[in-house]
Amino acid sequence: MSTLARLYNAFIAMGCGCFSVYYMVAYRDAGLTILMIALVNVVFDVSTTLAELPTSVLFDRWSREKTLMVGTAFRLSGFLMLLVWPASFPVVCAANLATGVGAAVESGATSALYIECSRERDPSLTMRTLMSQLYLITGASTIAGGLAGALLFLVAPNLIWLGAFVCYTAALPPLVLLLAGRHDGRKDHAEETTPDGPAESSLEGRRGILASVSELFHRPEVWHLVLFNLGTLSVLLFWQLLLGVGQSGVWWLFAGLLLTNAAQIIASRIGVLRPRATDEAIAVVVIVASAAGLAFLPSRPAQIAAFFLFSCAQMFVVAIASAQLHDAISDAVRSTAFSVVSLVLMAFTAVLTPVCGWIGDAVSVPWASLTTVPLLVMAPVLGFFTRRRHARTAAADQRMARTRQ
Repeated sequence: MSTLARLYNAFIAMGCGCFSVYYMVAYRDAGLTILMIALVNVVFDVSTTLAELPTSVLFDRWSREKTLMVGTAFRLSGFLMLLVWPASFPVVCAANLATGVGAAVESGATSALYIECSRERDPSLTMRTLMSQLYLITGASTIAGGLAGALLFLVAPNLIWLGAFVCYTAALPPLVLLLAGRHDGRKDHAEETTPDGPAESSLEGRRGILASVSELFHRPEVWHLVLFNLGTLSVLLFWQLLLGVGQSGVWWLFAGLLLTNAAQIIASRIGVLRPRATDEAIAVVVIVASAAGLAFLPSRPAQIAAFFLFSCAQMFVVAIASAQLHDAISDAVRSTAFSVVSLVLMAFTAVLTPVCGWIGDAVSVPWASLTTVPLLVMAPVLGFFTRRRHARTAAADQRMARTRQ
């Protein structure tokens, strides 16, 4: 089962790599204006936000594999529209509406599937180890997809959507086999807790969902992850423009993708070493300094080096914050928890992205890339309180254990 989950995550990451750093340029080459592209991104963000909680609830309470199949179908329909009608603004909006639903399904659900299947094989695996393994798989696969996307882009920019379509199609057989294995050897998730009656099941299910979501909004681990992602938003939004765009600059974009995912692999390995309480604060300092270097250093090699440092530190903190959230929640709400993070993050992103774009037009792209960086200062503070909360909980558990003895 873990091998199939690994294959599914690899194909999904490869498909994302085909277009993730090229799509803005592909939109421009198709004739869309900057305003149109901004509106398309808003459509995607809104679609993802609205579909986030419903799809995660389906994943947690209906069927993991079936929900992921639905999300993949939405992604495939969007890629097909972008491949056939890349210059039609209404069609591009509709395509992003569909791919947004698919992205909402994938958010948190792909990692939750891998964690569940891996723990069934080896329950002794820690969350930090599992996240490191997952980042290794997705990082290497995204690099492979990025290379394929660069080659397809040089032939014709809209062919990046063909590469994504093929990869997502290849991700369906592992899901089918996982679903078949679930029905052959273990119960479907919906069958594990069967209530007494339909009406009672529906009412208790809704109450349980609302209680879970309400409790998650009060967890500092959720806001820690949200704040950090918002702090790096502007850099991740504009790094393509800082390193170069246009068909002639496709290899600079691929270099950025390569460094991003190499940094993800490196950060995942660093994450399993002896962690210290000061690691996150040091990483945030590196992020701020490297973001400034990426924005203002005069030479392209120096910018690339700064971007690599930024990516290593950013992935390292994401791994820390994600592991803290995973450790703080149960398997029953794991996908829902990360969907709550994505829901809140997308809501803020929909507001902050136009602000960053306005600063880019009114001032400059380098200054716009630093717009949200000040929010990073708050992330280590929340991380500190999160660690204190975990320490108090562990101490209370130890006292309870001694009392029972």
